[in-house]
Amino acid sequence: GKLNTSLLRFAYKAYLKNQNQLLEERFDYDRLQFGEGIIYGELRAKHIVFAEGYGLKQNPFFNYLPLNGTKGELLLIRCKGLDETRVIKSGVFIIPVGEDLYRIGATYKWKDKTSIPTEASKLELIEKLQKFLKLPFEVIDHVAGVRPTVTDRKPLVGTHPSYPNCHVLNGMGSRGVMIGPITSEQLFNYIEEQQPLPQEISIDRFRSLWPSQDHSL
Repeated sequence: GKLNTSLLRFAYKAYLKNQNQLLEERFDYDRLQFGEGIIYGELRAKHIVFAEGYGLKQNPFFNYLPLNGTKGELLLIRCKGLDETRVIKSGVFIIPVGEDLYRIGATYKWKDKTSIPTEASKLELIEKLQKFLKLPFEVIDHVAGVRPTVTDRKPLVGTHPSYPNCHVLNGMGSRGVMIGPITSEQLFNYIEEQQPLPQEISIDRFRSLWPSQDHSL
């Protein structure tokens, strides 16, 4: 099956707004206070979970973790006559999205950490696509983003070494749709039910990277 992530985000955002559970503003780490719970402005909570993707690099609590980031770019094309409903994988993948539209991807760049689409990657995708797609097509859209990839290719899940109510859920790479639900459930059970996290996803495997000095803000 396929998941329309854009529609999912839109619908869930609307749901949270309707429940008055969404605050849309830039997060200020300096305003976060720890005690028996979490204090952030007027908000009070037992725990906080940071699920920021590549934005984790700017997080003073978890930026010691080895999140590398891998840039990827996608095209949206219109190709009349292809009439394909299956996902095709060759030099690039082709994902049907309906009405003669197809998503084409993806590139992998390890040095560029911006979310700005580049002409070079656009041409790379077109060239690879034309090697096996012989029908004419039109490029409708071109997007870019940075995958939250980790050195050992496993998620980053767990609790801050110094703040027991500060947690992280990250490092899904390009598999967030597939493994995000199970890892978030594992983190929930770890926080609320004290069930241990699988060793392969726990950030405890990088505890040696945590500097010994005090990192309180």
